[in-house]
Amino acid sequence: MNSEESLQRNERIAKKTRERAASEVSKTLGLLRSRPDYSDGYEYFLKLAEEGASGEAVSERVGRPILKLLCIQAPVELIHAAGFHPLKIWSGSASLGNFAAQGTPALMCPMLRAVLGALRSENDGSEGRWILPTTCDWVVKFPEMASWFGPSFASRVHWLELPHIKEGDDGQKRWLEEVFRLKKFLEGAARNGKKIDRKSLIRSVELYQDAWRALNRLAVLRRDGKLASLWFMLIAGTFFLDSAESWIAAADRVLGAPSPDRAGRARVFLAGSPIFFPNFKLPLLLEEAGLAVAGDDLCSSERILPGAVTYGDASEFGLMSALAQRYHMGCLCPTFIDNDRRINNIRGRLNGDDFGGVVFHVLKGCHPYDIESCGLEGSLKEHGLKFIRLETDYASEDSSNLLTRAEAFRNTMRSDGNDG
Repeated sequence: MNSEESLQRNERIAKKTRERAASEVSKTLGLLRSRPDYSDGYEYFLKLAEEGASGEAVSERVGRPILKLLCIQAPVELIHAAGFHPLKIWSGSASLGNFAAQGTPALMCPMLRAVLGALRSENDGSEGRWILPTTCDWVVKFPEMASWFGPSFASRVHWLELPHIKEGDDGQKRWLEEVFRLKKFLEGAARNGKKIDRKSLIRSVELYQDAWRALNRLAVLRRDGKLASLWFMLIAGTFFLDSAESWIAAADRVLGAPSPDRAGRARVFLAGSPIFFPNFKLPLLLEEAGLAVAGDDLCSSERILPGAVTYGDASEFGLMSALAQRYHMGCLCPTFIDNDRRINNIRGRLNGDDFGGVVFHVLKGCHPYDIESCGLEGSLKEHGLKFIRLETDYASEDSSNLLTRAEAFRNTMRSDGNDG
């Protein structure tokens, strides 16, 4: 096969991959729109999810150039104050992941493999700038793996070197230096060399404070049984696909007209690896098994923002210090070495609430969460809390087994009187 024939063959495969990915999206959208708790208020978020994380489309929608992120560790307030829109790149597509499978490690993070598949199928990975915090090894190696498929990131990536020890002055000082480096990068990348002034940073901080408050109000609705977890995950997952102002306005409409979650399910807390549209396999199976996710610890859902940034000192240094502290100390990613704070936070979330147990989701290849599940299980069981670890990927073949295990877990809660 000559080079031209090879290119034509690859394009045919890429086209079929895009069609399969679109079919996955349509299937999940159909399931959501056919739910008895569907309302017009969700349509805004469904349409955002349907379009996905297309940089060009998002940039046109928000009227700003975008900066692509693979992790929520980068301070979005700083990016916004520089005149950019922060776009968290994600994918829950099994088809796109399969497209990149032959050229990637066998046991790789399914989400990042799907992103690589999207870049390969669209062949647009070299466009735009990226900010990559060094959270996990897969993110660190992402540009190298992307280069195997053609996209070059050499001059388009700004690395944020994340100190993996939180406690102590050294790590916090280093992270503050990284945040100042990010500010310098953003100012150099901005149109006309725009500087990030104190007033614009305050406005951005206040905007994302409003976004966090809206997200928190939605989380309260879910905890009170007035919002199904699937809708919460959809709403949270689309946060970066439009301006914060538009997203907040749409979230407020949902807050004004909540649709009660279906009763009769045992309340559980969901922790572990993130879940991305259109792969809502696990939350759909948990519903089918009679479990209601009333709270979660996913960086794709309830943890998309680290919390409201608060400051007492409104000087530039005070604002930058407040940002750095919130994104470092407030981050509950399992990649940190001193991780007791994260485990204690999960355990604290369960105290005083009527959760029947914890479902811990592990994506195959997501090593930090895989390791964490071992220590967390023992800690929770010591405190009398039920725990189940469900390991999966983007394929559907394990759905029957996952459902059986989830139903058995539900029955253990029923036998103990923890009925929803």
